[in-house]
Amino acid sequence: MKIENKNLLDKIFSKSSTVDYSYFINHSLYDDKYGYYKNKDIKKDFFTSPITHNSFGKIISKQLKDVWEYYEKPRQFIVVELGGNSGKLKEDILESISKDKKFFNSIIYLNIDEVNGENLNDIEFEADLGCIISNEFFDALPFDRYLKDGQSIKKLFVKSDNGKLMEVSKKVKDFRFLNNDITSKIPEGSTFEIIKDLDLISKKLSSLFNYCVMITIDYGYNDYKKLFFKNPNGLVRCYSRHSMDKNILENVGEKDITCDVNFNYLNESLNKYGFIKIGNTSQEKFLIKNGLRTYFDNSNNETEKRNLISLINPDGMGGFHVYFHEKPNANFIPSCLDN
Repeated sequence: MKIENKNLLDKIFSKSSTVDYSYFINHSLYDDKYGYYKNKDIKKDFFTSPITHNSFGKIISKQLKDVWEYYEKPRQFIVVELGGNSGKLKEDILESISKDKKFFNSIIYLNIDEVNGENLNDIEFEADLGCIISNEFFDALPFDRYLKDGQSIKKLFVKSDNGKLMEVSKKVKDFRFLNNDITSKIPEGSTFEIIKDLDLISKKLSSLFNYCVMITIDYGYNDYKKLFFKNPNGLVRCYSRHSMDKNILENVGEKDITCDVNFNYLNESLNKYGFIKIGNTSQEKFLIKNGLRTYFDNSNNETEKRNLISLINPDGMGGFHVYFHEKPNANFIPSCLDN
């Protein structure tokens, strides 16, 4: 074991030999000295849409302008981007709209990212109008893990026994995250994940604006059969140098830990705090409907064309979900959903 891994584990289990998964994951990723995101080589593990091709940011900017025009071109329009530690999406969006002076001058762009030491809870403002963008944000949040055992739900924990990590479980007295109808349908022995403090995040986002459109792009499921029946061991994925595994308890601090988003749960949480679902589509359809083929047709570079295809590959990034929510009403019609 590397000395850095041992030091990280000593910090994680300094107060208790048993911690829940969200605590373990949060420290594994964000510890200010030994966490994964403090590793200067982490860029080797990332392959996101904004990094793949700048057309992604340009198309998002087009969608932002639609929202701005929907709100009758306000003089001040705040955009909050969740995640995006590389800054690439922000860079491409602002470059794309820079020639439209009226729109550009109205924009106040805030990028909130835990990796860069920023925290959503530190943001204090209440604006009239704006738009929230998240690209692969919710899948990166710390989560807790649960097990369906008979008629009960057990919470899973990580225990350290003289440096050896193991998984243990404890029965949950009051499981309030999924309604009883859904809980009863979870197959026996299935493991599943719940994002830590999702309701607090939804509440905070709702507090930022009186009127707001939210665009969420992420991978995950909105089908409970796929969530529970096809993935009985949960939806955890770990990445290190472009290789993937499912073992959170190995090489702690040396790999990214992520989890497919349960969009039913996310929709319920956002709705609880005033966001109404407008609709959803795939990233493939979203980008094609908004003109991605033009970028492909105008390119003579084979590498660039391959990158553009990667954005819409249904077995990869093209299979990501794109969700639209609005508060307090749901009157905005995204161009990709307008038939």
